[in-house]
Amino acid sequence: MLYPGNLEQVCALEPDFVGYIFYPGSKRFVGATPDPALFHIPGPGIRKVGVFVNETIAFVKKAYESNRLHMVQLHGGESPAYCSTLLKAGIPVVKALGADPDVARLEEYREQVRYFLFDTPGQGYGGTGRKFDWDLLKKIPATTPFLLGGGIGPGDDRAVLELDHGGLIGVDLNSRFELSPGLKDVKMLKEFMVQIRKY
Repeated sequence: MLYPGNLEQVCALEPDFVGYIFYPGSKRFVGATPDPALFHIPGPGIRKVGVFVNETIAFVKKAYESNRLHMVQLHGGESPAYCSTLLKAGIPVVKALGADPDVARLEEYREQVRYFLFDTPGQGYGGTGRKFDWDLLKKIPATTPFLLGGGIGPGDDRAVLELDHGGLIGVDLNSRFELSPGLKDVKMLKEFMVQIRKY
């Protein structure tokens, strides 16, 4: 999130998480010195998630503490040992992996992360705005908690609800719900969230 007014509108919908991109290569980068107001807006129960790509552990720790984040989401090649170091520092981790992760690799991370995020891989880091074949999730153990990313957009609520996987805890709503990078279409978000919450 980049715009305080827009963030206030989004938080009024009471999402479970809001994300802040700390990766300079992203169009949604919060900046080298982000506006502190952005981190004061989310109300109780809304978890602030900082998104990082191959940053030093020292940088992640500093951003986590100074911005009072609740979790970090890692989108680079961060190892299980890297995640373990953050966990030991009291920092919950969401690890993003490609849409077709090796189950043995998942096991390497299982004790080091809170959740996984499965997303459509691209040439760079971060999402692509495209869906992947959700049938690939069938090989993921039902005891593996994960967020579903990858081009989810308006009208996909029914398909998400029809996914029969015990590990699915939520969906990552990003570019398909934006008016421009970092500026969310609040009306579209509200409509999607109302439909999801009916069930």
